[in-house]
Amino acid sequence: MRSQGYLVLILVIVAALLIAGCAQQQSKTQPTGQPTAQPAMTTGQMQSSDSVMVTSSSLGTVLTDAKGMALYLFARDIPGNGTSTCSGACAAIWPVFSVNQVIVSPPLASADFSSIKRSDGTAQTTYKGWPLYYYTADAQPGDMKGEGVTGNWFVAKPDYTVMVSQQPGAGTFLTDGTGRTLYFFSKDSPGVSSCTGACLAKWPAFAGSPVVAPSILKPSDFSAGNRTDGMNQSLYMGMPLYYFSGDTMPGDMMGNGYNNLWHVANITGYVPPPPAPAIVPTPTTIPTTVSYMGGSSGGGGGGY
Repeated sequence: MRSQGYLVLILVIVAALLIAGCAQQQSKTQPTGQPTAQPAMTTGQMQSSDSVMVTSSSLGTVLTDAKGMALYLFARDIPGNGTSTCSGACAAIWPVFSVNQVIVSPPLASADFSSIKRSDGTAQTTYKGWPLYYYTADAQPGDMKGEGVTGNWFVAKPDYTVMVSQQPGAGTFLTDGTGRTLYFFSKDSPGVSSCTGACLAKWPAFAGSPVVAPSILKPSDFSAGNRTDGMNQSLYMGMPLYYFSGDTMPGDMMGNGYNNLWHVANITGYVPPPPAPAIVPTPTTIPTTVSYMGGSSGGGGGGY
């Protein structure tokens, strides 16, 4: 009987030790299928998805989100007017980029970013007034498959000096990097500006160097002109480029068709010729003598 009592006591002690060991092991591991807890964010820490970065690429320096996905501009939008022209089926292909607060690092500036309210009531982040978008065909960081799509979608860059705009009735034409319209003058000839003095005060010369433009424009189509007054002026396909002093904001085209001599700078380089001179009719010669029966007045007969 005493030996059986010792055996029971030993079994109880062994069982206690096994239970304690299992409890200690469970305290060191998470139960199966339960995720490991993440540390809480400290004060001032924000989600990385709010960041906008600049990334070097084959297209130059471009804007991306924190994950490296490219951001895009739409040439039918007018920077700074507070609206987006891409909605419905367009927005399904080109989803909007929207963050609550943009975090940037040099060379980007926070002041260049803002937000607009879209027609559907949602928010969209803007850069220098341009609404920003993604492209659904971009599958991974580094993809820029949206560049040049339909001739009016371009990756966002911090250093555009030339952009394009596509507006109803005006086609696709050149603007500066801020969206201000550029013009051709019908009286110009390749490499030579005919606009001087008071004309140049009304139509200031555009000088954008170095040229940073969307990929649908060839860098070789731009050059620097030598004006007789010594001022710098950029040429596109050989033709001088100008602003119009009557345009006060991006999207204005007040100079288009002015006196039938000024036209938005179409990306084809076509400049309408000056209108043909008006034909002045030759005055009819009226005789100075009048003939009548019974005699004449004035030399040679006739008269009154």
